Amino acid sequence: MLDIGCGSGVVTRDIARRVGTSGRVVGIDQSPQFLVAAREIAQAAGLGDHVEFREGSALHLPFQDGAFDAAIAVMVLSHTPGGEHAIPEMVRVVRPGGLVGVFDFDSDMTAVTHPDRALTRRIVAAASDGTAVDGWLARRLPLLFAGAGLKDVRVRGFFPLETDPRGFYATMMERAAEVAVASGAVTEVEARGWLDTLHALQARGPVIAGRLHIFTWGRRPA
Repeated sequence: MLDIGCGSGVVTRDIARRVGTSGRVVGIDQSPQFLVAAREIAQAAGLGDHVEFREGSALHLPFQDGAFDAAIAVMVLSHTPGGEHAIPEMVRVVRPGGLVGVFDFDSDMTAVTHPDRALTRRIVAAASDGTAVDGWLARRLPLLFAGAGLKDVRVRGFFPLETDPRGFYATMMERAAEVAVASGAVTEVEARGWLDTLHALQARGPVIAGRLHIFTWGRRPA
């Protein structure tokens, strides 16, 4: 199995545990630094003999046609310029009957408890455009999969929500406000007022924050 944009190898290692010693797992990434860390962590986890990490681009995979039973890309294509062009490459490197899957986030589909709807929408939209190369890629995946010739295309959505004011999604709102200011979508005064209101709500009780993630998968025709 191929893990595209593997980074430090979190998904690659999990796949390796699932397929066991009889399977072959390859992680590919453009960052040599990430790959060094991935190899070290895999070795420390006792998986060094069961995984391989290689440098390369998702848009030009350095593998022969039909080299893998499955290929997956997790949280990488929305950050990749021209990321949609990785999908035909993923199809190419899986065998006939093999599976292709992409798991990514939809940056506009971000939820946070806040009374100012108009300002929240401006901040979310600005952060959507400023924190991803293509924050709408995930919602286009079924069409892209069908266009690449995949069959039995299926979709599942995941919308993790947190109420911890120190959690990932709550702190993501801080970053969203910063990006919105930097892009000129809101003023510093507007962003500070928006955050002050958010912090006041968090002090009163649970405030939700989260984002939609979409998993799309399909099968290469036999």
